[in-house]
Amino acid sequence: MNLARGAHVVDADLLAALDSGQLRHAVLDVFHTEPLPAGHPFWQHPRVAVLPHAAALTDPRSAAAVAAIDLRAALAGQQVAHLVDQQRGY
Repeated sequence: MNLARGAHVVDADLLAALDSGQLRHAVLDVFHTEPLPAGHPFWQHPRVAVLPHAAALTDPRSAAAVAAIDLRAALAGQQVAHLVDQQRGY
């Protein structure tokens, strides 16, 4: 998991570690280039979760309400809000 700075991760090394099974999964919300370019391998890699870089203090009450709304939408087969927008790159 890297939530710090994009330069802390060497993209090619991370991808190689994921592909070899040395690492099982990577969760990233910062990258060398912000926003993450549309053609970057992280977008399509099955072992990479791309998060929106939205660091802030979280109020558990409002966060729980947003999570509940999104869960209801997902279970109903509806569009889920608050996901990474690949067109915008974050």
